[in-house]
Amino acid sequence: MATYPISGSTLRSNISTGLSTQILIKVENETVGAIQSINITQSRGLERVKEIGLDGILEIVPNKPTEFEATITRVVFDRLRLTEAFKRGFINIKSQLLPFDIQIIDRTNGDGEGAVVHTLENCWFARYSPRYQSDNFIIQEEAQIWIEDIRTNLGNSQSTAVTGGARGIQPQTDTYGRETATDSGSGGATPGAGYRGTMDVANITNAVFSE
Repeated sequence: MATYPISGSTLRSNISTGLSTQILIKVENETVGAIQSINITQSRGLERVKEIGLDGILEIVPNKPTEFEATITRVVFDRLRLTEAFKRGFINIKSQLLPFDIQIIDRTNGDGEGAVVHTLENCWFARYSPRYQSDNFIIQEEAQIWIEDIRTNLGNSQSTAVTGGARGIQPQTDTYGRETATDSGSGGATPGAGYRGTMDVANITNAVFSE
């Protein structure tokens, strides 16, 4: 395996670029078809701490929990409206009573335990927009979904999906191991019952990267 001399990126005959054709989107183990796009936004509130007498920023700290949203565009296919395709028993989002989970499975490194699984936990429809156009007979629908939490694992395990990729990059880890545990949702008895953030670490003000 060759590497580019400046950046270290791999140069070889197989494809190293992520492809959307390797992605599966599932709800309750049912594959959702005809999705044109799914865009996930993660927003974390930050505060710039300033000080009188200091011509600059003293520190940046989080000031509220991370918020997750997804925008989904889908073609009406197989006589399924968007909510039906997500295994919901309704078409109009006012009818939603219970949240649901979405799994995004990246099979770039194979199926099974080699797959990277992003689980969007406890999703709620916040907006639903069917689109009917005179200049395009194909009906498309768009939905905005609010997500309670996101975790990423290898396969069906609670293991972290951070493996360093094809280059084997070793990530920096904090002394508590909480970044990795929070990312994979571990720390609880069952998948998804673990840590959801990092700001509740005891003695957090002294947290540093491990040597």
